[in-house]
Formats: sequence, C-alpha cells, structure tokens
Amino acid sequence: MKKKIIISILTVILLLSPVCVFADNNVTLNYNKDEQKVFDNIPEIGCKAAYIAEPKTGKIIYEKNAHEKMYPASTTKILTALVVLEKCKPTDKAVVSKNAIDLVPDGYSIANLKAGEELTISDLLYALLIPSANEAANVLAEHVSGSIEAFAEACNNRAKELGCENLHFVNPNGIHNDNHYCTAYDLYLIAKECQKHDLFNEIVKTTSYTLPATNIYTKNDRVIKNTNYLIMPSYSRYYYSYCTGIKTGTTTPAGECLVASCSHDNIDLISVVLGGETNSKGLSERFYDTKQLFEFVYDNYQQKEIINKSSVITNIDVKHATKDTASLDVVVNTSISSIVPNDTQVEKIERTINLNDNIVAPIEQNEVLGKVTFTVDGLSYTTDLVASHAVEKLPYWLYNTIAVAVMLIILVIIIKIIKRSRKPRKRYK
Repeated sequence: MKKKIIISILTVILLLSPVCVFADNNVTLNYNKDEQKVFDNIPEIGCKAAYIAEPKTGKIIYEKNAHEKMYPASTTKILTALVVLEKCKPTDKAVVSKNAIDLVPDGYSIANLKAGEELTISDLLYALLIPSANEAANVLAEHVSGSIEAFAEACNNRAKELGCENLHFVNPNGIHNDNHYCTAYDLYLIAKECQKHDLFNEIVKTTSYTLPATNIYTKNDRVIKNTNYLIMPSYSRYYYSYCTGIKTGTTTPAGECLVASCSHDNIDLISVVLGGETNSKGLSERFYDTKQLFEFVYDNYQQKEIINKSSVITNIDVKHATKDTASLDVVVNTSISSIVPNDTQVEKIERTINLNDNIVAPIEQNEVLGKVTFTVDGLSYTTDLVASHAVEKLPYWLYNTIAVAVMLIILVIIIKIIKRSRKPRKRYK
C-alpha cells in the first residue's frame, strides 16, 4: 500500500513539473513564387536564358528558359573554382604541364603560362577567373584530380550535391563540347555556393592583377584584366557601381554569357544570362540585360523590417501563476527583414500565431511558447514566440491547499448525494 502511495505522489510531481524548451535565433523560411507580386514593367531580355534571384531567400525576380539546357562557355570556370577552393589551400603550389597548355585550342583565352613553372593556387585562380585563362583551368584540374576527365567527374558530382538539375561538364574551362552543358538555374546555384569563399569574392571583383615572376617566367609583366565590363569604370555604357563580380563566357555555340552579382541597400542579387548577342542598340546583351535587371530590382524592391526582436505579439494570463507574474507578454524571438515590393505595408503583413497547448506556470524567461509565421510576397518566415519574463508558480502549499479544498468540497457533495439517495422514502398507505 505504501509503495502505491509513493508511486502516485511521484507521478503527480512529474505532471506538475515544467518542461522547458528554450528558444534560439533560427528562422524557418518557405517560398512560393506563385504568391508574389507580378510586375508588368520588367525589362525585356534579349538573352536566350536568364535567371535572377536574391540568394538569402531564394526569391526569384525574373526567369526566362532558366531550366533549359544551354552551353555555359567560360562560366564553367566558377564550378572549377569552387571545387579547387574546397580541395586546396590558396598557398599550395601547382606545376604547369605542357599538356595543360597544349589542350587549349587556338583562339581561346590564355594567361601566357609556361610549362614547368610553379604558381600558387591563389594565382592560378586569379588567372582562371579574371582573364578566363583556359590553360589555368587545365593546370588546376590536373593538380586536384590528376586528369581533365577525373576533374570533370568531380565537378559533375559536386553539382549534383548542390541540386543542379541538368549539368554535365567534360572539361574545367568551357571549351565547347556538345556534351558540356548546364542551365541558367544550375549556374545560379554554383555561384551562390562560391560566394561562401572570401577568396572567390575578392578575385571576381578585381579589375586587374599581375601574375608574379616564377621559376620559369622571371618577369613581372603578365598583367591580366577582367572581362566583366560591369565592374570596369572605363566601360561607361555597361559599368554598374553595385556589381561585385562574377564571370563572363563566350563561344560561338554558347553566345555571350555572364554570371554576375551585386549588392545595394541590403539586397544581394545573383544574375545569370546565357546565349546573348548584340542587341538593336549595338550593345552586348549579356551586360545590357544584366544591368537592366539589377536596376529593375533596386527601383521596385526594398529591404524592410517585418518585426523587431522582442516585439509583443500577444498577451496571455498564465494558469497557476502568482498574481504579480500571471500577465505575460509573448514576444518574437528574432528580428525578421525581407525583400518586398516598395508598396508593401508592413502593418498589413499577414501573421499566423500558434501557441502551445496548456501553458501553465512556472515559465522561464525566453521559454518557447509557440510559433509565429509572417507571410509576405511569397515568403513565409516562421520563428519562435518566447516569454518576456519569468512566471512564478503559486507556492506548492497554497496550490495544494486549494486543490485539496476543492477535492474536499467535491467529496462532501458526493457524500451528501449518496446519503440522500440511501435515505428510505416514506410509504403512504
């Protein structure tokens, strides 16, 4: 009997004890393109394929044939750079092979590398990404994987990991091959991953660079210049001051290609255009189209704060709490900002509140009490709702006294009912 009583008491204590889950700063993001505003003033794009999006949220601003197979030309080299950065240290050295030089057909860009010279991985990446040196791509491929074929396979495997849907590379530089292709969307995913590397970001915004003298080439006259006119002030028709890179590409079958990035007013963008030509204004479509798309975004969108950390979402009265702490503000756990159309009114943004069931004292400050979701222009942000202050539980003696008193009252009522039901009724003759 005593054992049963002890077990019962322990069970009650466990049921009355709080289970605390403390909040972190994570925000869950969901995106539905079909729910965002459709603009009728998006510029007309001449390139055969295009894709521009805000990488933090994945918000798509514009796409055209973005999932169709295209030839990437030298934009291939951003995937080459990614694989190299993930497998090598910038200070590692690689030796230029004769094979790496001989594999480059006439007419393709080079950085005048010499067989037998040693260069750091960093210098080779500058040669790869600034003047689009094709022999530099071959040198890096041989250094990482031992052969062009093995490196191409490594690139294909890495692309699959990133979610690329229709990519197959046979070389590290984009020299034309009918079996070397991808989509605009694939290149966006690769560029997004590349931006996690500081060295990549530094290189792709560099306008010119001087390759150092080496054991074979003893002069310091190999000055290489960027082919992305969006970052070159001297090309005033295309220059865009907010552009931060990334890579051009051109072959006859591929047309003119460009993967570009920019940053302005807390909005980062990645743009991909493929299959460009010269437009009716006599301008290169890859630069003209990209600049038009960037300008459209900054003219029509802005970054707005949806909610500030610790903002009160609702107020609740907590059960079994002391009088002084029972009234509790439920606050948002983190600040949330979003890229939205200019005419978005923050106070009208849809919010959905989901509080936990049976919220009772005691409660710790910042204890998670539920979730709130803000939905705006196709983006849904979900974050924790937390307690603004600690909520104290009524003292156990008082709480238990009240509970016992209630039970006794109920028991008395039951006993009276039973007695009344058992009382013999008078019989009348």
